[in-house]
Amino acid sequence: MYLSATVNQQGMISRLLRQVVPGIAGVLLSLFSHVASAETRFDISEVKVNLVDKVYYLSARIDYELSDKVLEVMHRGVPIVVALDIEFHRSRKLIWDEEIAQLVQRYQLEYHALTRQYLVTNLNSGSQHSFPTLEVALALLGTVVDLPVLDKQLLDKDGQYVGSMRASVDVGELPTPLRLRAYFSADWHLSSEWYSWILPN
Repeated sequence: MYLSATVNQQGMISRLLRQVVPGIAGVLLSLFSHVASAETRFDISEVKVNLVDKVYYLSARIDYELSDKVLEVMHRGVPIVVALDIEFHRSRKLIWDEEIAQLVQRYQLEYHALTRQYLVTNLNSGSQHSFPTLEVALALLGTVVDLPVLDKQLLDKDGQYVGSMRASVDVGELPTPLRLRAYFSADWHLSSEWYSWILPN
């Protein structure tokens, strides 16, 4: 009797799993494909790196296009944080590239309803600038000029080094209730492609 009941239970569990697991898998696949289908609304159109006094300085042009949902939330008073991820690797033929350095430059964009001004804050340096329109604020946000990014003394003379940069909205900086929804919303997954270049000697 016990053996028969156990076999029956196992059969029921097996049938249940065959019915439920594909459904769960379908939901997860749909969810992640929805997130992955987010449009690339950020575009790094130009990067220049100059070597001055053994320090590399980066200048770049980034075009930002915010989704309607992000704009709506920002105009309700929630600051939006944009992160510039910058990495440097040494190219190697037979094994994976060696990471030399990485840094994150972070900016906060917010709207002040009382003054009708857009405020851009460099979270690394603390500097702030206010603008009367979103277009001007995004233009400043997308203009990087002579940012010190790497000390040449970290590099070997004979190596070839590659720099890469990506711009994205930092969803992790949102308030907790909004953050949980944003993680699974294509409206918030705003990011550029990685832009890479050979570091000049």
